[in-house]
Amino acid sequence: MYTASGFPTVVGFDLPGLKDGPGPSRVIVSALLDTTPGDDWMRVLDRLAWPTLRLDHGVEQLRLVGQGIHFVGDIRDGRGLSAAVRELFDLVTARVLSARMAALEHPMDDLALAAPPLAPMVVSQDPRMADVAALLRLPALPALLELASRLTGMGFVAVARVTAERWTACAVHDLLGFGLQPGQDLVLETTICDEIRQHQRTVQFDHASAHPVFSTHPTPAMYGFESYLSVPMFRRDGSFFGTLCALDPRPSQLDALSVKCFEVLAAWIGAQMELDDAQVGGDASQTLQAALQAVADAAAGIAASAQPSSPLQEAAQRIRALSLLPG
Repeated sequence: MYTASGFPTVVGFDLPGLKDGPGPSRVIVSALLDTTPGDDWMRVLDRLAWPTLRLDHGVEQLRLVGQGIHFVGDIRDGRGLSAAVRELFDLVTARVLSARMAALEHPMDDLALAAPPLAPMVVSQDPRMADVAALLRLPALPALLELASRLTGMGFVAVARVTAERWTACAVHDLLGFGLQPGQDLVLETTICDEIRQHQRTVQFDHASAHPVFSTHPTPAMYGFESYLSVPMFRRDGSFFGTLCALDPRPSQLDALSVKCFEVLAAWIGAQMELDDAQVGGDASQTLQAALQAVADAAAGIAASAQPSSPLQEAAQRIRALSLLPG
């Protein structure tokens, strides 16, 4: 029974997971939980999991996503790992419970559960974090993600940086309690965005469980969504950046015009990411101005085709206004 204690119970496992193409397999085994673990529980798990999981079961990464913990690596025996994970979770819960009881008796001695001390601010050398920071500096982005949510009727919208190794959330609008924050990762191989990185085309479906392809695709079942829309995002030089994606556990009924407007949103965000760099040189600035003008023209065409006062027209008009840079 859920008690909001942050002590998760395993309700099942997703076996054997996914494989990362030919060659050595990277398998994903997912432990499905009845609640999202608390921060103290996750800290203890991270202390106790290594190096045992790596040495005994080939686990390379451990990721919390919502109410599931994904174990990624060269995992040969998924059932053996699942048994070890159950024992590990019981041990973690016992340690956290013991520490909480000790904290009640000796509040000043609560070292096990205390948050780590604040470290001095450092400049991250991870280029993904620079991408996250650049997007979060866009003042219009939160409102545009909310607009994308209204446009699609989907409760979760995110801009993701997608590389051959990582999927990283850059900006998030979350009405579903998915729990993903900017800078956090999903396991790349569990995402449809990884496929978009390879073919660089929009992916959209209204009802996964009734879809001829996505009814058997593991990703909608793993994350519990029925409707999905994700479009590739590109930098000004044409290189792939990531995706603008939306999803919801309810089916949707998106038309082609709504999908096109979502694609225009992604183009606007991609162009705006380069604004600071473009202001450095005149030629780059002209290139950006042309890109944003193309976005504005596309948005104007969509607004003219949409029903008056519809979310689609509102979104298109807003994108067009934002795209018009001052002289």
